[in-house]
Amino acid sequence: MNLQEKVLTYKDEIVKGIQGAVQIKSVQEPAKEGKPFGEGPTAALQYFLDLGAKLGFKVENFDNYAGTIEFGEGEEVVGILGHVDVVPEGDGWIYPPYSGIIADGKIFGRGTLDDKGPSMICLYAMKAIMDSGVKLNRKVRMIIGANEETGSLCMEHYFNTLKMPQPTMAFTPDSSFPVTFAEKGIIRVKFTQEYKNLGDFTFTGGNAFNSVPDGAKAVIPQEFTRDLLSKVEAYNEGKEFKISVELKDGKYYVASEGKSSHAARPHKGYNAVSALFAFLGTAEILNEDLKNIVDFFKEYVKMENDGTSFGVNFEDHETGKLTLNIGKMNIADGAMEICVDMRCPVHVPNDKVIDTLKTKVEGKVNLVVAGNTAPLYVAKDSFLVSTLMNIYKDITGDVEAEPVAIGGGTYAREVTNGVAFGALLSSQVDNMHQKNECLEIDKIDTIARIYVEAIYQLAK
Repeated sequence: MNLQEKVLTYKDEIVKGIQGAVQIKSVQEPAKEGKPFGEGPTAALQYFLDLGAKLGFKVENFDNYAGTIEFGEGEEVVGILGHVDVVPEGDGWIYPPYSGIIADGKIFGRGTLDDKGPSMICLYAMKAIMDSGVKLNRKVRMIIGANEETGSLCMEHYFNTLKMPQPTMAFTPDSSFPVTFAEKGIIRVKFTQEYKNLGDFTFTGGNAFNSVPDGAKAVIPQEFTRDLLSKVEAYNEGKEFKISVELKDGKYYVASEGKSSHAARPHKGYNAVSALFAFLGTAEILNEDLKNIVDFFKEYVKMENDGTSFGVNFEDHETGKLTLNIGKMNIADGAMEICVDMRCPVHVPNDKVIDTLKTKVEGKVNLVVAGNTAPLYVAKDSFLVSTLMNIYKDITGDVEAEPVAIGGGTYAREVTNGVAFGALLSSQVDNMHQKNECLEIDKIDTIARIYVEAIYQLAK
């Protein structure tokens, strides 16, 4: 039995393993003693390590920041970097987001695609190789982190604080096929401002830098605007995602619906925060502070996702245009915070983007840089990229495929020689970071065959 056949004998175990992992809600929580990212991520990390030990691998937990599951001998190491933390679930799921329920041939749940499902498939690909007894010249080490979605402090701790060795080469199953040879720079900023005259006005929308908000709500004192109800019908005409307004107890309750998407692909979503302010921009605003906020959105944000009005719509020939996402916004007690995520072309310096943005908003809002991550670039003709590309082509038959550049940020940035490789196939629906995230069970066959061959070819 060859390796590609052998890994498929573990399919039932893969499915059960994914279900078990998904049932652990592993959104980052406040740190506790010995649990740097809270209860959920710690439990999800331990779930993988316990399973790895049960399957016969050598496992080690690094302060609940990260863990390793490994086998084999040799000084050189093939690394597989996966993560067990997930973005918040949001609303509107068909099935409970942490149920791992199987319906219509799919496993539903937050993390099935990003990144518990792909990591589990890789774990069993490792199992198939280990149990086959095939000789390898490199050790294989899965490095599991618990904080990829909110800053990758897990890998910072593992590689930089603990000084654990870098793998010789690595991939992360946390993107899409074929091979991602470049990842855009990632900049996260917060716009903040204090207002004295907002009264009882409140606003909430979105839940993370790296997701397009699918909902937003505002509570507006009636005296702040004239007859907001009369604007709703005209604004909603022809739009798929609607605004609703209710007047109750002297306040307007405004709700905006949108469509979530990963911040690296904001054009695939519909930003409910931006839409709510676009709606308010059609009304007469009588409160000066609220008018300043509405005018800020009208001048700089609109419904754009490329930063044109902010003056940061840069692009290059290999990785395309900058993307900009308003991921989260809150206003309460006169304090405003807007969380902005930008994915920057690899050949445009991040600092140029930040400086341009600072100049543009100076005097309007305060700007705080919350994250500044350099881009990743691995040559298309390198051993790592070319080997993985050939494996992908051989197994899928997609001989026209070429390495791709993405706006997403993966663990590949945390290693000195690594790329993102899968796990999303072109035939799959990409609902990472969205409601009803799911993994089609019949796709596991192809994904598992790709990963078992990739691990073998890199480690032999």
